[in-house]
Amino acid sequence: MPYTKILLVLALGLAACTPPSDELLIENVAIVSAHLDAPSAPQNVLVRDGVIVAVSAEPITAGRQAQRIDASGRFLTPGLMDSHHHVAFVPGMGAMGVTPASDHPALVEAYMAQQPRSLLYYGVTQILDPAPLLAWRDFEAAPLAPDLLRCGEIPNALEGYPLNQRDDSDALALYPYRIEGEATPEAVIARIAADGGVCVKLYLEDGFGAETGWPLFDADMLARIRDAAHAQGLPVIAHANAIDMYQIALDARLDILGHGLWNWQWPEGEPPVGETLNRLVEQGTGYMPTHGVMAGLGGQLRPDALADPQLANVVPAALLDWYRTAGGQWFADELAADFPPDMPREEMADIFGFGVGRAQRATAYLHAQGHPLLLASDCPGSPTFVNQPGLCTWREILSLNEAGVSLQAILEAGTINPARQFGLEADYGTVEAGKVANLLILTANPLEDVTAWDRIETIILRGEAISRHSLAAP
Repeated sequence: MPYTKILLVLALGLAACTPPSDELLIENVAIVSAHLDAPSAPQNVLVRDGVIVAVSAEPITAGRQAQRIDASGRFLTPGLMDSHHHVAFVPGMGAMGVTPASDHPALVEAYMAQQPRSLLYYGVTQILDPAPLLAWRDFEAAPLAPDLLRCGEIPNALEGYPLNQRDDSDALALYPYRIEGEATPEAVIARIAADGGVCVKLYLEDGFGAETGWPLFDADMLARIRDAAHAQGLPVIAHANAIDMYQIALDARLDILGHGLWNWQWPEGEPPVGETLNRLVEQGTGYMPTHGVMAGLGGQLRPDALADPQLANVVPAALLDWYRTAGGQWFADELAADFPPDMPREEMADIFGFGVGRAQRATAYLHAQGHPLLLASDCPGSPTFVNQPGLCTWREILSLNEAGVSLQAILEAGTINPARQFGLEADYGTVEAGKVANLLILTANPLEDVTAWDRIETIILRGEAISRHSLAAP
């Protein structure tokens, strides 16, 4: 046999022995996606090697070893993206490496193992962490985890936020993108881009409560940061939740506001809430409502907070038990110390509800003007134990709905809007051929009933079908 023919036979034999492509065929499913005007007639969706390769009303031929899901009567949506989630903060404890988290390494380890699974349990297949510190490496190494996108965060001066909130010796090492000395904005942001960041995070926070003296970057520095970020193709997210901080962000033409407008304190006269939000709309600034931040503070103070049965699905049992101890109540006690000692904690919690109401009113105002929103929980948002991964996102959806945001706009906020905002539209945001196969199979239509987002049957993560029940906390 000629040598070339031998090679051909060997090549064909090797090809025959090659394992088939990893395929998943979802059949007879109605597609709910932002690029469609309404749920589709039953469709067939073929996924190969983690990517959608075909969507058709006609039968699709798949390999003999392809996994098949008959999704008759079900609804297929893109997986949700939570555009503001913190992987390095443990609910009920705070930042990793700081007390009390540093005092309970086994509980932190259990939380970190469950965190990505809890997000998936609630259909979150992508997250953006604006301030991941170093924990993103552990998150990405988990056997099952949502796709993680991250910013490079630039802190203010040592006396400013967030560095002034830490007292651990490793604090500076956790913030490698500081602007100081020869580390110019241009050099720092070039490093952020080279390190894989998709955005730049800044802090417009001059103090909590009555405090207003924390240092901020001046207008010239903000402009340099913005221009350097845009030169790298990176949007700038500003931590801001007060009118005056919003105005600084809008003056600097920063791209995204990382919190809703719930702090309406103003020195004199009627606070210019509408005027400020109108500027946001005119400039096309991205908006993260993050209603759950204030809701989580209030929830922490409610005596029955840990009676919520949903917590057991996303919190390891040992950590949930610790929350019930005196040590686990430290943050509730800290919050209560700011109120009169004889005030019932339910009343304290209701006061935080005013902030939630203002945030919802701001969101409703923007929605009425057709301004796109970003689903963003800022989980956990504080050391509260009521704000848990995934559950935060679900409650944020409910709060948007309560504020009057339409079901169509909620779908867009969790899918296509973040994909567009962060330049990810080629991979995420809709159920179309060529997109990453991060998908949800629901038993109800989310354009008819908001609770459909909690009626998840199957999560599909890069083509792998996962039963929701298998993701619950041990």
